[in-house]
Amino acid sequence: MKTIELKSTTVQLRDDGIMHIHIKEGNEMQLEDAIQVVETMGKLGNKQKFPVLIDCEAFATIDKDVRIFSASKEANIYTSADAVAYHSFAHKLLADFYVNHNKPSIPTKNFLDNEPAIAWLKTFLKDKTKRMDNGATYIS
Repeated sequence: MKTIELKSTTVQLRDDGIMHIHIKEGNEMQLEDAIQVVETMGKLGNKQKFPVLIDCEAFATIDKDVRIFSASKEANIYTSADAVAYHSFAHKLLADFYVNHNKPSIPTKNFLDNEPAIAWLKTFLKDKTKRMDNGATYIS
């Protein structure tokens, strides 16, 4: 697992190939934070696309400009799909608004908890195993 701590978030490339963005408790994520997250995803993932799990702790919020940016193609250059895991009614409302109003440019779905979100994201994982001409197997 590779992890980078930022001001308002933790960005982690999990061993299963899912990128995890965790918004820290009490933080309001601003546009500059979202841009930094995208740059960090590029560093952690070697500029490849990954399915992304997004969750947040209590009292964390996301600015309107972040929602608009996050739905754009520009923000999703390293993202194949987003799963938003919410843990409170307020976060559910925000996640539903994001999907229905901001209309993300990639497959996006909201979940009550992390586990079903991870199961859905795993359907977007690419097979990283390839066969060489001599029959040997390697991981790309």
